Amino acid sequence: MFKKHLINGLILLPFIWLSTGMLILRNGDKTMVAMVIISLITTLIVYGATTLKHNLSTNKLLWLLFIICGYFLFSYVYHGLSSREIRAFIAATLLVAIFPSSLLTQKLIIWLTVISALISFCVTYYCMIYMHWSRDTWPINAIPYGTLIASISVIALSLSLTLTNNKEKTVTFLAFILSSYGLIITESRGVWLGFIFALAVILIVFMTTKKIKITWRSIMLAFVVIIGVSVISKPLISQRLSQTQQEYNDIKSGNMNTSIGLRLQMWQSAPMIIEHHELLGQGDQYIQVLDKLFHQGRISQVLYTYQPAHFHNQFIDYIVKKGIIGLILLLCLFILPLRLLKSASPLQRYITISLVSLFAVASLTDVPFNHGQTIFMYLFWLGCFTTTSNNEHVNHD
Repeated sequence: MFKKHLINGLILLPFIWLSTGMLILRNGDKTMVAMVIISLITTLIVYGATTLKHNLSTNKLLWLLFIICGYFLFSYVYHGLSSREIRAFIAATLLVAIFPSSLLTQKLIIWLTVISALISFCVTYYCMIYMHWSRDTWPINAIPYGTLIASISVIALSLSLTLTNNKEKTVTFLAFILSSYGLIITESRGVWLGFIFALAVILIVFMTTKKIKITWRSIMLAFVVIIGVSVISKPLISQRLSQTQQEYNDIKSGNMNTSIGLRLQMWQSAPMIIEHHELLGQGDQYIQVLDKLFHQGRISQVLYTYQPAHFHNQFIDYIVKKGIIGLILLLCLFILPLRLLKSASPLQRYITISLVSLFAVASLTDVPFNHGQTIFMYLFWLGCFTTTSNNEHVNHD
């Protein structure tokens, strides 16, 4: 029995690390590569090529990931690309290719979600409330960290809506509330928008597919929870909204040297940067193009000095660095998981819809597919759990 638990633990290391260490350490995504290698070796020793053959024949998302990795490697050689991004995609693809998804039982998912909700809340509370650190000094950048917490939160809500055991429903709902407050603490406005959109989509799907029996007890509980979280969160939300209003007024008066104003300048510069390179993009050479545009007087001094590492919009960032081909592959990452829901279980359906909604909207103001942590979160869950057969997840033990 101990040997079996040890072997399963080694195979599940990437998911365990995703729910623990990667939420704490600055370079947890680099450590994840080692976790994936350990999992791969253990899986090959125990299962041989069985899981690889099965996943290749049944998981359509895996083939998309192979194509993406191939194109990224070509882009890396052709005009340069982030090695961190490529490393995360390749590691995630290898795990999706060989992972025995039957190990992701309902009980395990509950444990991983609750633990990750507790850890992420403690980290955000420690950084923002206890230590009063500015958002750019956190161990992990506050925006991708907000995306991680929002992902944990929607998975917790998905569990709460699909579980039948009242104790498990309560625990996962509390994990949802706890991680939601952690997300508010991050003050990540773009992620807030994606999170609200994901919640709305989940609730619409739930209300249209379930016969809901509303009791006074559930109404009162929901009311108390919402009021409590609202009261606690009001100072943080009010402060962020006031800042947003001030930035909007600055832009109206012609001052573009604000956080939002700088983003608008990045987006406006994109068509000029990819001129004559629309198909494949500019890769890492976009910095040289920015230099040229500045000396031509086509972009501002502020944007030139800022030298953006990315364009605070995943769609624009992909088309600038990876061209139209890259943008099409990104859209496929959002569309394909949704097209594979025909035979999905309710839990698989909710997690897929919520993660796709969250990442798609968050991509309007950030680049979740440029950060190793958020790449792993999206690809692990959608690649190893939601795109697999229902029959592999009937075991609740």
